Amino acid sequence: MRIKGTDDLKGLVRFASDPGKQTEDDRLILTILDLFQIVGEGRIDFRKGEDDVARRIKRPSRRSSNDPAGYWDLGQGAYWGTYNEAVQIPEGCSLFLQPHDSLMQNGLWHPTLLVRTWAELPGVLLVVNSKGVRMMEGAAISTGFIIESKE
Repeated sequence: MRIKGTDDLKGLVRFASDPGKQTEDDRLILTILDLFQIVGEGRIDFRKGEDDVARRIKRPSRRSSNDPAGYWDLGQGAYWGTYNEAVQIPEGCSLFLQPHDSLMQNGLWHPTLLVRTWAELPGVLLVVNSKGVRMMEGAAISTGFIIESKE
């Protein structure tokens, strides 16, 4: 196994606001695009096609006239986030994603994920601590590595 280097990563990330900075040190930095609060009950069933996804409501950004970016004021709970970026994962490789340091330092979390195609990753579950957080649109939420598994 081998981790793809910074030069390789620059060509694999689309829509990044700063591809150079978001691919430093052989890692990807992925940012938040949209955020939905999970507010309803879901259903998971052993019969194929019988699952119901929990109801979600979009969290609108709150903009200040002095600040071009919006913020979400998030209370404790579960949220579904989508990424600003798209990653072209080469054949024979996997994308390993973990929470960005800034998430963990502020009491937020998302699961560690290993995906082989970007289509497998429609978003990520974010869990917010009991004190809540103020999150800026475009904030870094995940750190990733592309791991080459074939020689």
